[in-house]
Amino acid sequence: MNLVYKVITGTLLTVGISVLSSCEKDIDGYVQDARVYFFERSNDLNQTRISNRSFTFLTVPEQQMKDTLYIKVKTMGEVSAVDRYPIAKTVAEGSTATEGIDYEFIPGLVAANQIEGNVAVVLHRTARLKNETVLLNLAIGESADFKGGVTEDGTFTLRWSDRLVQPDTWPFYFGTYSDVKYQFIIDHLGIADYPHQLSPRIEAQPGEYSIADLQDMASRLRIILREENAANEGKPGYPLRDENGALVVF
Repeated sequence: MNLVYKVITGTLLTVGISVLSSCEKDIDGYVQDARVYFFERSNDLNQTRISNRSFTFLTVPEQQMKDTLYIKVKTMGEVSAVDRYPIAKTVAEGSTATEGIDYEFIPGLVAANQIEGNVAVVLHRTARLKNETVLLNLAIGESADFKGGVTEDGTFTLRWSDRLVQPDTWPFYFGTYSDVKYQFIIDHLGIADYPHQLSPRIEAQPGEYSIADLQDMASRLRIILREENAANEGKPGYPLRDENGALVVF
């Protein structure tokens, strides 16, 4: 009886070890497909998702007929020891821009040993942009290195034109937006985008402006505007008014 028990117990133990060993090999051998998703985030405590961006060619030299926008992405799966190249693709629904005419995709980059990188879209400066803003909905395309990742971060929207468009980062300190006011700021400060530090508790990222910075800009603009109005007193168009006839104020 004891001999039979030992034989059965030994057999079951051997089978159990074999099954566990087989499972371990299967688990060890599984490798998740490398995936990537859009990872544009604001610099606040909640890292709020950003799902769209706007651009105008009026902020670049007239002879420049293309500009490349980079959209941040984040990877899923194992880190790679070599550079990898994600790419975007068009989502036709809702898009008004035409691939090959208004834009083109080029490979982005996730550098070796990194989990974040970018996809790249080359925007073309076409004649239609003088009269309209085009829209492009895009998603992650499948490349040799990546497939699409997180569904809720699977799409992104770009809008661009060759005319003044209110920037997403328009500061409260500049007052009500108008095209005339925006052009005045660009002409006198040489700045067209105003990403602001969202919380004093969070270190400002490169290119971000603090509340004090934006208040200082508004103060400088008030002085410049006052001097320009005084220097052109009595001339047509002064004191400076916007496209709606309202006085420009900061």
